[in-house]
Amino acid sequence: MPNNKYTVELLQLKTVQEIPGAWNGEQFRGLLRHLEYDGVEEIPEDELKDMASMALSDFEKEEAVEKVLEFRLGDKLNKGQRKNLANEMQEDPLWVEYSDLSLHEELFHVGCMLFWTFPRNFPSPEIAKLVLKISSSHPDSKINLITPTPSFLCRILKDGMDEFTIMNRLFDENLKGNTFPEAEHIIWQMEASAFESGTNSVTITLYSSWNWVEDLKGVQEFESAAYADGQIN
Repeated sequence: MPNNKYTVELLQLKTVQEIPGAWNGEQFRGLLRHLEYDGVEEIPEDELKDMASMALSDFEKEEAVEKVLEFRLGDKLNKGQRKNLANEMQEDPLWVEYSDLSLHEELFHVGCMLFWTFPRNFPSPEIAKLVLKISSSHPDSKINLITPTPSFLCRILKDGMDEFTIMNRLFDENLKGNTFPEAEHIIWQMEASAFESGTNSVTITLYSSWNWVEDLKGVQEFESAAYADGQIN
């Protein structure tokens, strides 16, 4: 096992309703084209979101779901799956509940667009934003702060929660082993500051489903011996 030792400060843990940049001007224009909306290129940047919602609202709710799923997920879902999700997405936050973990982030982005367009008919898109300051207290530990990976960050988060948390219960072997491929579907987006050599620390902002990090509520600081995939000899 690597001789890693970290102090983790949880600087922020809050609910957000979208991930910045997940729906940008290019995405809104792409959706409008997918909806066969005319004059897409002439729409000012600051009006694209409203125009996309307006165009989508011309469809029945079930068809609107299928249109956004087609646009965001392409052939990752077949026609039958999209039709099934057209009803399910009106009832449930599928970015938490859908069986295929690899689709959770995109299902969240789909859920955002549907909520903006039909706020009375679709679940509010709520996920967790975390800001962590991770400091290394051992020279060998620095590498994971300079190039943090999803597997490393999942093991960091795990160390701040008890053994009964859902991540521990579902992925106990991966968390203790040398490969954790599902980690990239748990850590949806992350952004790390430059490594501070004076304090041997880095600040990381990440987004994930509340499902994985609920038990971090109330936690301010903890110790971790996390490692990245491939670091066990």
